[in-house]
Amino acid sequence: MRAGLVTGKGQFELVEREDPAPNADEVVVAIQRCGICGSDVHAYVEGWKYSPSVCGHEWVGVIAAAGRDVINVKEGDRVTGAIAPGCGACLECRNDLSQYCRTAWSDYAGPTGPTSGGFAPFLGLKAERVIAIPEAIDTDDAALIEPASVAFHAVRKSQLRVGDVVCVVGCGPIGLLTAQVAKAAGAGVVIAVEPDESRRRLALATGSDIAVAPGDELREVLDELTQGLQADLAFDCAGIPQTMQQSVDMVRRGGSVCLVGVTGQEAQINPIRWISKEVTLNSSIVFTLEEMKATSNMIADGRLSVTPLRDVVIDLDSLGSTIDDLAERRIDAVKILVDPTAG
Repeated sequence: MRAGLVTGKGQFELVEREDPAPNADEVVVAIQRCGICGSDVHAYVEGWKYSPSVCGHEWVGVIAAAGRDVINVKEGDRVTGAIAPGCGACLECRNDLSQYCRTAWSDYAGPTGPTSGGFAPFLGLKAERVIAIPEAIDTDDAALIEPASVAFHAVRKSQLRVGDVVCVVGCGPIGLLTAQVAKAAGAGVVIAVEPDESRRRLALATGSDIAVAPGDELREVLDELTQGLQADLAFDCAGIPQTMQQSVDMVRRGGSVCLVGVTGQEAQINPIRWISKEVTLNSSIVFTLEEMKATSNMIADGRLSVTPLRDVVIDLDSLGSTIDDLAERRIDAVKILVDPTAG
């Protein structure tokens, strides 16, 4: 089979891989859709050492084969996947930090993980990493369960309180979904902060209370809304270096910032502006299997709206040029899906 991989800075290749066959505790998934994540594009632009198993991680598919010991799913089930539960034996698991389990992370993005991700017709992985998808979610929407789970985890990590004034910086898929989860979790007002007007309109259409450009417009809105106190909490979902300090500047004394967007570039910060306000900094990466289950239920019952975020479906042959177009901003799309069986 052919698998799409980011292999270096500005390099994307369709490489040949053997069709996977399941071991006793594994499944093989026939991939139906896989979303292009911002991290796929960042890896291409910045030349990350990008694990093959992570390149194409927003996937949905059907169980094509299951090992003899698999009991949680069966052939024909529609599934998506996450990091496995903790092993229970490593230092992290023994210290009640199973979300950082070394074995689970190795199977997800390390040397024991798959040799390719969802940009391929088939994916073989441990059965404990997959969950069945509710029937109420169609296949294209199901490809957004993974990024929505990232948003779910970020809101949980942020310790958002009911009634908080929340800024979400950056209205890409993660930002738009984080705004929705924050609202569902009880945020009093959710302000989407985004320079692009079309993205601001989409933020309002998907549940944000206010959508403004960064800078003077944001300051005016916050001053009026909070009597000059500023936001309680900001989620930095932009994935660019300059928004880290900007997020700190928009929260009140004693406020919090949660870093969600990913970049490998260095960021400049002004420590006195952090310290003088005693701003609490959180960071968030990926999610747990149980959080993915909860997120899929929120999509199934309508509490999260993902359909407006989808753009087009492309084939595997178009993937390399599409990633380059996204990197060079020749196209503006919120979420492009790949059908690795098309073409």
